[in-house]
Amino acid sequence: MILVSGQILTADQYDSFSGSGAYAPVIIRSMAESQEQFAYPTRDELRFEIRMRSRTIDAARALLDSGAAFATFYYSACNEHFWTLTGDGGFELNRGVSPADAIDDIFKNGEQYAFECATAMMIIFYKALIDTIERERFNQTFQHLFLWDWQNHPFFPLRNAYHVGAGIPGDVRYFKNPQVNPQTPQWQGENVVDLSGRLYYGHGIGILPAEQMIAELNKYRRIGATVSAFLMNQATRPDYLSLAALGSEQRSGDIRITAGTSSYTF
Repeated sequence: MILVSGQILTADQYDSFSGSGAYAPVIIRSMAESQEQFAYPTRDELRFEIRMRSRTIDAARALLDSGAAFATFYYSACNEHFWTLTGDGGFELNRGVSPADAIDDIFKNGEQYAFECATAMMIIFYKALIDTIERERFNQTFQHLFLWDWQNHPFFPLRNAYHVGAGIPGDVRYFKNPQVNPQTPQWQGENVVDLSGRLYYGHGIGILPAEQMIAELNKYRRIGATVSAFLMNQATRPDYLSLAALGSEQRSGDIRITAGTSSYTF
C-alpha cells in the first residue's frame, strides 16, 4: 500500500510516475501490492524513491559489467588515484578528488578493483544516488567517503525492513547459508540486489534467479549439512525519505540528513 498525504495511491495514478526510470512501472506496482505500508508527505518523495530504486537496478547491472572482482577484505584492491586502501580493506577517499568521480571510476575501471559483497551494495547505492541527484549536491555531502561494509556511512542512512515477502525491486536482500563450510566462510551468505523479474545480482556470483543463487551457496556447505541456503524475509534499504532532501529543488542552506526518519511502517 502507498499513502501520499494520507491518501491511498490508486491504480489510475500509477502512470504519472512512469517517467521515474526504466523500472518505475514494476516498482510502483510492487509497492502498491505489498503488505507493507509506504507513506510520503508529497508525491515528490515517492517519485524520488522510485527513481533511485530504478537507478539502483541500473547500477547493479553496471557493476557486473565493470569487471570489478570479488575479494575478501584482506585482498581488497582499488585505484590509488581516487582511493587509499586501508589496513582493514576499506577504501578511503583521497583528498582533492571528486567523490562522484571516485564512485564512477569503480564502474569505468572495474578491473582495478576487488571488494566483498557488502561493500558492493554500498557502491551500488552511492552510484544510484549520484544518478538521482545533482552531482554538485552529492560532492558537497559526501566529501569524506569511506567504503567498507555497511558501517561508516553517517550521511547515507539505511533502514532494515522485516517481513517483506516478495520485496520491492531495488531492495538489497540476503541469502543466508546457515551450514557453510568453515573453510569457506565468505560463502556464509550473499547480499543481492532485487532486479525485478525474480532475478538477483550478487557480487561475485552474478545475476541469477533465487533457486540458482541458493544452489550456488549450497555448494559451500559443510560435510553432512542438511539445511539449505535460503532468502531471508527482510531487506536493507536507504532511508529514502531522508535522502530525498538531497534531491529537493531548495538549494539554499544546509541539508540535514538523519537516520531517524522512515517512510516505512511495519
